[in-house]
Amino acid sequence: MAAEQDPEARAAAGPLLTDLYQATMALGYWRAGRAREQAEFELFFRGCPFGGAFALAAGLRDCVRFLRAFRLRDADVQFLASVLPPDTDPAFFEHLRALDCSDVTVRALPEGSLAFPNVPLLQVSGPLLVVQLLETPLLCLVSYARWGPRRSGGGAAGAGPGPWRGPPPPPPRDLPTPRPARPRLPCPHSLIATNAARLRLIAGPEKRLLEMGLRRAQGPDGGLTASTYSYLGGESRRREAGGEGDLPEALQPRLTQRLTPGPGFDGSSNVLAGQLRGVPLAGTLAHSFVTSFSGTEVPPDPMLAPAASPGPRVDLTARVEAWLDGVCAHLGLGVQEPHRGERAAFVAYALAFPQAFQGLLDTYSVQRSGLPNFLAVALALGELGYRAVGIRLDSGDLLQQAQEIRGVFRTVSARFQMPWLESISIAVSNNIDEKELARLAQEGSEVNVIGIGTNVVTCPRQPSLGCVYKLVSVGGQPRMKLTEDPEKQTLPGSKAAFRLLGPEGSLLLDVLQLAEEPPPQAGQELRVWPHGAREACTVRPAGVEPLLRLWVQQGQLCEPLPSLAESRAFAQLSLSRLSPEHKRLEWPALYQVGARPHPQLALGPSVPTAPASLSSSHRLRCLISSGPWWTDWVREDPRENHAWGAALGTR
Repeated sequence: MAAEQDPEARAAAGPLLTDLYQATMALGYWRAGRAREQAEFELFFRGCPFGGAFALAAGLRDCVRFLRAFRLRDADVQFLASVLPPDTDPAFFEHLRALDCSDVTVRALPEGSLAFPNVPLLQVSGPLLVVQLLETPLLCLVSYARWGPRRSGGGAAGAGPGPWRGPPPPPPRDLPTPRPARPRLPCPHSLIATNAARLRLIAGPEKRLLEMGLRRAQGPDGGLTASTYSYLGGESRRREAGGEGDLPEALQPRLTQRLTPGPGFDGSSNVLAGQLRGVPLAGTLAHSFVTSFSGTEVPPDPMLAPAASPGPRVDLTARVEAWLDGVCAHLGLGVQEPHRGERAAFVAYALAFPQAFQGLLDTYSVQRSGLPNFLAVALALGELGYRAVGIRLDSGDLLQQAQEIRGVFRTVSARFQMPWLESISIAVSNNIDEKELARLAQEGSEVNVIGIGTNVVTCPRQPSLGCVYKLVSVGGQPRMKLTEDPEKQTLPGSKAAFRLLGPEGSLLLDVLQLAEEPPPQAGQELRVWPHGAREACTVRPAGVEPLLRLWVQQGQLCEPLPSLAESRAFAQLSLSRLSPEHKRLEWPALYQVGARPHPQLALGPSVPTAPASLSSSHRLRCLISSGPWWTDWVREDPRENHAWGAALGTR
């Protein structure tokens, strides 16, 4: 096969089609002794594309093929060893060599289903380290397949044998044999390079630009192309590596050559672009790494040796707690305010990367939690001779927060006599477009590194669907992301999804609930909080359809995947059931998604609670009402309000 002769085609959907921070988090989980903890992620989108009111689910076949082929080859492991710290324990790489998806379970919408915001397209559960590594490739496969008009059939190139322990099972009879390398999609090389050059002109020569758009790219080909050509961005000279200037060591690739800073970007998170094209790599950690820790975890080995001297090893966890007292006193905070789980995550990451520690500050609260926790860890490392390389912000007013944080770095640096702290790097990300980039690059800005994804890898007139992959439980306990932006909050816990039907099969709304709750029943009243509603409503559905089906259990395919023709026919049927109001191209009526609140849904070690004086259900409502599901929204047409309320029996 041509795919077997072409290493790029063979690797296009391989395990290294991922962001570097998936590998760094994997090392952090492994170092914390948490690699095999059971976890669940949900893949969903927050808003329908093109200003419409629906999407069609697609990409499941490619995801299943990817899971069946997931295995790190020796060359993959060797490359990861070249970009991770040189003192990484060799046992970690042996662990990677043994990884597969034989313990992974997947529930998903069937291909061709109508899909709506916040309803999971995929639920992926299994060992924490493995399901974390699946994030970027699954996002890449699903996001492009969902609405790529030129997509050809045949699945991922070079799928290879299944990864199951023991002899690999034969492929299902309906799963097509991988075709010869599929025709290259018409990738906009010049457009991406020009776009990168434009963004560089806006940013100026001093800011470092990182391309982080793989998960938003139009498939593996588009992702590799975007990472490559955003880095080129025009003519540049080659020189030997080294002399990276003010780029933190954690962001410096261990490559023999790189391009000089020119009109394009300085690096990428795309590991495959680093392996195949030599693009410099950058990456640290995501919010899921932080929310996976509750603060009760005990590192298997919390001891850390000094950086340069042969002195005794020190308990880093204990030193961080000691430094936290001084930091909180300096910042005027109570020592109980910073989140314990976030601090435990930072300690775990620092133990894995003592010479390249970087904190992600906005998982809970930047000023009251992320910043003091980061400073405590950075100062504890500092007294051992290590220097933290920087922080990252991913929500809120990035420019203002960078100014405030730089001021804190200066005062803390002087107070604790660690002068290097005042000049560490501040990196920002969060759907940065040209307007925001110009603001971040203005004179006096304290931002050093800017990560851009969607707005470099896609044409602004064809934005990505914006799928996300969020941790919802670890060890059976719910996990929630709060952040500085309410619309980026997540709903915790393992969930089930149902579609409620009216007479003659008309669609009323989709409902999410905890998986442990009994499913809704046709003809029975159901209390639901719809998206954007100020109060709950009562629904009496004529029919109920479960939305998520079990496709892969413990690595085994549970039922044959539909053929492309079957999925196409199902999509036509799905669209035929959608009302004309929801299918309008301009100002469509919004299809409703709601939830059945549960008193335990927001209760978990990593989720702050409302005042105890409120009832449990009221606390849940207070928590949920501040999130993206319950933002104010009023239909422009009052007739639609009346019709929808009458159909649902709003009280």
